[in-house]
Amino acid sequence: MLERIRKLARSPIAVALIIVPIIAAFALFGISDIFRGTGDAVALVGEERVTVSELNRAYERELQTIQRENPRFTREQADEIGLGEQVLQGLVARAAVDAKARQLGLAVSDTELRDTIQSLPVFRNAFSDQFDRQTYESVLAQNQMTPTMFERDVRGDIRRSQYLTSVLAGLDAPDVLARARHAYAEERRDIAALLIAPSLADEVGEPSDDDLAAFIEENADAFRRPEQRRFTLVRANPDLFARDVDVAEADIRELYEIRLENGELSDPATRSFVQWPAPDQATAEAAAERLSAGETAEAEAEAVAAELGLGEATEFEALEAFEVPDSAVADAVFGLGADEAAAVEARLGWRVVRVSDAVDPEAPDFASMRDELRSELASESAEAAMLDAFAVFEEARGAGATLSEAGREAGLPVERFDYVGQNGFSADREPAATLLEAPEILSAVFAQPEGFAGDLQNYGENGYFAVRVDAIDPARLPEVAEVRDEAAAFWRVRRIDEQLQAFVDDALARVEAGEPLDAIAADLGPGASVERATLRRDETAGPFTQALVSAAFNAEVDTPFAARAGDQRTRAVAIVREVIPPENAAPPATTATELADSLESDLTAALERGLRSNYEVRVDTDLRDLALGRTDPAQQRRPATGGF
Repeated sequence: MLERIRKLARSPIAVALIIVPIIAAFALFGISDIFRGTGDAVALVGEERVTVSELNRAYERELQTIQRENPRFTREQADEIGLGEQVLQGLVARAAVDAKARQLGLAVSDTELRDTIQSLPVFRNAFSDQFDRQTYESVLAQNQMTPTMFERDVRGDIRRSQYLTSVLAGLDAPDVLARARHAYAEERRDIAALLIAPSLADEVGEPSDDDLAAFIEENADAFRRPEQRRFTLVRANPDLFARDVDVAEADIRELYEIRLENGELSDPATRSFVQWPAPDQATAEAAAERLSAGETAEAEAEAVAAELGLGEATEFEALEAFEVPDSAVADAVFGLGADEAAAVEARLGWRVVRVSDAVDPEAPDFASMRDELRSELASESAEAAMLDAFAVFEEARGAGATLSEAGREAGLPVERFDYVGQNGFSADREPAATLLEAPEILSAVFAQPEGFAGDLQNYGENGYFAVRVDAIDPARLPEVAEVRDEAAAFWRVRRIDEQLQAFVDDALARVEAGEPLDAIAADLGPGASVERATLRRDETAGPFTQALVSAAFNAEVDTPFAARAGDQRTRAVAIVREVIPPENAAPPATTATELADSLESDLTAALERGLRSNYEVRVDTDLRDLALGRTDPAQQRRPATGGF
């Protein structure tokens, strides 16, 4: 199987899927990028880079978070509120901190990185509660990330944390500020509210089709249906083929031996040593013998060097073999243990070396590495099988087969999606879950003309897909018949609300004239009532919603105000009867801690803004728009000088 994987580079489909896109990228972005060093950097902050993929991933995460709460939220609306720019500026601020941390020489060891990742609960096996490599890779794949990408991000997070922690160390919230925050948070208000229920409104009847048509037109933003597309999709990633993979034990053992021989299974060996020039072989050997015999203390070594006429000592700290300037010296010191010495005939004459510290990390045995290596080989074999299938798929398409026919011939799944919006939801707000996890596919669907099967494209970590748009339903206002029930319900709520507003206006006037809330409620009859509550600004109770309570904390005592209550259809005219300060003026310890956290967050933001001004920030607007899906990659043409 290893030999099969090695042959993959000679596969025609590998050329089609790997080499051709690289050549296309040169044409797309301008070959001069290679020499300018900007490459796929959307932004340069000093020497730090924000890449196209980083901005795209961060933007898609933010967009999908919003769309989960509001399925109607579109990319056009995201552009209107500047979501892409907000995400980019956040990444630029992070890069400025990275640049400063790098400038200060802050670094993260492989051990610290490994310990941090292995401590994360999301990567633990549910049964053993220990870090599990397969779980790790699976979770990352679900989030369209590779281990290399994730580990780079974690390393950056740790380095930034090192810098920010050192800068903000000792931050303490002033006592007067803690007391003010405590008074603000614990203040209560005694609120009385006249509740005006929808049952007070007269029957509004049923709307006509003309009423609904006019209502839909008046509330176009609420009813407008985004463009929907019906399409056929052929896609696969290595996971689809993994279940059919059989990994031979001999291949696992061979890979282990290769990694062991190349030193890839453990940290590299290092040596710290002292080196003296010697006038001849005899002197060098005599000095080495005495140093190895026990004269190893610094004073003793200096005495030996002076007595035998050795030259000035040179010290080397924790060098790997390739870092030792002379190969003969390297061979000698890496053959010695701590406190051992030897005479060496180097390129420039005889030398005496004494090792002060020897680090020889022990490589893990085969048994402990077997599952990880098997998983790696299985993944590689599954990817090779996938590429073979796509080779058959492309060959069939080249011979005239349709997308569906070619997919079936290659044994690839053929999926058909009825009308779906660019946010991954149908007109009925049903999510196409597998598409929400693959934004690249949705982007391709909405960039492709109707009736044509597109070329193979990459998605996720190492999956491929081809899509054909079968039909397009353009963005439009729906016909009355399509949304009759929804529009009629909305119309009735609006008409009732208009009637309740008249009650609210009348009640406000009567309260301002001095009439009690209870008297007004009695006059209005069933459907009107008065409720009272004493609440903090972060509390709610029954009909006293957060909106009503917030309005009360913005109102003056004995000054009536209107708000929505309960299910939002009920209206309220309320009055703050009394402002009640905290019983205990001294804040608890948690208040000071929370305030310190808030101050740290504010100071971190200020620090990031300050650091940005210390570095030149350059943004490539072409690549920014490409990463944010504003331009079609197939039509993007950049000048040779780039967009900076």
